[in-house]
Amino acid sequence: MNSAQPDASRLSTEEWSQLCSVLNGYVYSQAIATGCELGLFTFLADNPGATLEGIEAGLNISAYSTRVLMLASCATRLVSKEEAKYFNSSLANKALVTGSDYSMTRFVEFNDKIQRRCMTHFTQALRETRNTGLNEFPGQGENLYERLTDYPDLERLFQEAMGQYTRLSPSMMDMEEFSEVRHLLDIGGGDASNAIRLCRQYPELRVTVADIPSVAAIAAGRVAKAGLASRIDCIALDMFRDPWPSECDAILMSHLVEIFMPAKIQLLYRRAWEALPAQGRLFVWTLMSNDAETEGLQAAKSSIYFLTTASGEGMTWPGAEHEGWLLGAGFGNVKRYDVRATDHGGLVATKQAPQ
Repeated sequence: MNSAQPDASRLSTEEWSQLCSVLNGYVYSQAIATGCELGLFTFLADNPGATLEGIEAGLNISAYSTRVLMLASCATRLVSKEEAKYFNSSLANKALVTGSDYSMTRFVEFNDKIQRRCMTHFTQALRETRNTGLNEFPGQGENLYERLTDYPDLERLFQEAMGQYTRLSPSMMDMEEFSEVRHLLDIGGGDASNAIRLCRQYPELRVTVADIPSVAAIAAGRVAKAGLASRIDCIALDMFRDPWPSECDAILMSHLVEIFMPAKIQLLYRRAWEALPAQGRLFVWTLMSNDAETEGLQAAKSSIYFLTTASGEGMTWPGAEHEGWLLGAGFGNVKRYDVRATDHGGLVATKQAPQ
């Protein structure tokens, strides 16, 4: 072989960089989780321009530990260093500071303590086609939601994390058909985050939040704290077995259907159709892959999480499949809101009047 020609069998610098960025992505996740746990981002928000010595004293860790932490934090580009002084990025100030309007600190903790921990079982989960990640949390129940009832602190973390994640899905509020709803049934409504922000946006709206008993209790507490108990009811309900309230003119399923396999999604869509009046609407807000199932970091991560942990059966199903399932359940006029930038999508389906 001519020594002047490059060896095509060797990794190029670009290939090596690509491999490292993919292989070592967990380093960023760990740096963010640790920074939140230690209160680094909140400290820098209160003390912009802090030095290593100031951070060492503020976080009560050693000088050596501080240098390792700040190197990792700067590598994430969520912290910058300017003339020996450290500053949060704009993103860190918005999302990683405790108490900020768009804080994601509880979701970061959930990602670290539940999602990433259980995803180490991915290979086994694929081979056995079940959520083997639940082995991390011994107890009763075949899915994460049932299992967490034995871990009340983690259940509260989960609900607060999902609330933060949901509140950072502003595009859901862009579904203009919400303005025509009088009484919304929020199936699997979690801690009532959606119900609260919808009621604040639409002053005449009433919402009934339905979820399992322990979650409905958490939702009721948040609703009371928000001063919306006169407009939001929280009820305990098994969405697959119990009758659904029938007095509502619309139903919302937010971050729900991606948990399940197609047969269960079709059942939920059919139950929604049965509970709605003629011209009633079903709103679906869901993680969604592109129709070719070839892209989306959030779509890939969430699908792995559903398999290994949440239910052992879910996926970020393509929008085209949802549209087919909705039509098969009897709905018509299915409208899709495509939010590919965040691996999400919204669907609004209308129950047609009997012919």
